[in-house]
Amino acid sequence: MGTAVRVRHLRATSVGGRVTVSAEPAPGTSGARLTFVVRAVDGSGAPVAEGEIDRAVVDRETFLAG
Repeated sequence: MGTAVRVRHLRATSVGGRVTVSAEPAPGTSGARLTFVVRAVDGSGAPVAEGEIDRAVVDRETFLAG
């Protein structure tokens, strides 16, 4: 389950331009709280955005039960 998003917009892309987004676990991330380093680059490889996304690992059945 998502708990936080911290992303900085670095530059614009042209209309119709291609953007590729990647996410990798941050160093030392483990357990019930995970942080991912995210990055978006345009078709030329120039950075468009970068940041972090935090997620919490939850038991699906317990969560849905409420």
